[in-house]
Amino acid sequence: MDGIVNIPDLLDYMKKEGLVLVKEKDIIPSRLQERYLRKKSLTFKEIADANIWGEIGKSRVEAIAQELLPHEKFKTGNKWKVHRSAVERIAKNRGTL
Repeated sequence: MDGIVNIPDLLDYMKKEGLVLVKEKDIIPSRLQERYLRKKSLTFKEIADANIWGEIGKSRVEAIAQELLPHEKFKTGNKWKVHRSAVERIAKNRGTL
C-alpha cells in the first residue's frame, strides 16, 4: 500500500493480513518487562503494568514497596520510584522473573 490511504481501506487491509491495533498495556507483559527493566528505576504503575511482581495492581505494588529499605525507593515530583535492583530482587523472590 503506497500513497494516501483512506481509513476503511486500511482497516480492510489490516483485517485481510491478520493485523490488529492494541494498546501498549495489552502487549505481552514480557515485552514490557524487557523495556522497563532497561531503566534505572520504575514507577509503581510500570511494575504493575508489566506484571514484574506477578499479576497484581498498583495498590498491591505500593503495599509491597512499603517493605523496601529507604535507599531502594525515592520520590521524584509526586511519583514514587523503585531502583531496578530492588525490583529484580523482589521479582526473583516472588518467582516472577
